[in-house]
Amino acid sequence: MTDSHPRSQMEMMVAWGDCDAAGISYYARAFDWFTNGRMQFLDFYEFPYMETFHSKGISLVCLTADCQYKKMLHPQEKITVRTFLTSLTRTRMTHTYQIFKKDGSLAAEGKTSHAYVDHEGIPFNLKKRFPQLWQKLTGRWILFKDEG
Repeated sequence: MTDSHPRSQMEMMVAWGDCDAAGISYYARAFDWFTNGRMQFLDFYEFPYMETFHSKGISLVCLTADCQYKKMLHPQEKITVRTFLTSLTRTRMTHTYQIFKKDGSLAAEGKTSHAYVDHEGIPFNLKKRFPQLWQKLTGRWILFKDEG
């Protein structure tokens, strides 16, 4: 990731419940950490999910999720989750994530793509349905592709 992408980061500790019987973080927990990172990212940029999206009937439904695991993580290990906004279009947003160990080495990296969907599960064009929100989002994050 480059500094040109909007980003945030959060510090956390790997919990006992995040690990399997071998004492290694369970692979699926990375997606929970990505979700926490994304929610923190939106809050950091003053777009808290529940207020900005959910209360308006907008769900960010995950279309794709991917993670590459580089190093093992263990209980009570301190990690940093970096979250980047890598694409913002009228129909979806994509975030990229990096999980770092305390020593700065990359433990995992991944990506999720989310569509804007209404309460009936129908995807929609955010720019058309919520033009003021679209303007605020694109005004805050210069990085966007007006496609989709």
